Amino acid sequence: MSSNHQPSTHASYLKIYPKRILATLNTDDIFEGDFTLLIEQYGLEMIGKKSQIKISRDDENWQIWVEPISRVETNQFQQFVETLSYYLFSVLKVAPIYQGTALPKFEVHFDDVYFALSGNKSLIKKLNN
Repeated sequence: MSSNHQPSTHASYLKIYPKRILATLNTDDIFEGDFTLLIEQYGLEMIGKKSQIKISRDDENWQIWVEPISRVETNQFQQFVETLSYYLFSVLKVAPIYQGTALPKFEVHFDDVYFALSGNKSLIKKLNN
């Protein structure tokens, strides 16, 4: 039995729609919290995924770690985290919020961007409204 089915050229295509990062400072000087996002892979949308996030400062540079999400290829997810880090700290220049006696926190709301990953490319795109 033969098949004319060709492998999909979009098999590695992944879109991540970040929604919110909320992390507070812990006793080890690391910001820990939740990262809420939507993931679209192979045309399947998973709504309201939450992942743990850690943000720390090493000398002058911010470092970010995001808990891997099941069913998302590790290499692509790492590529996303690196692009997210660049976007947060180089483009948006996000910094922690210090308010009175409350714990310092990182709070970022994403309304109009998504990350498109395919192969070794990672693009930050604006949503069309």
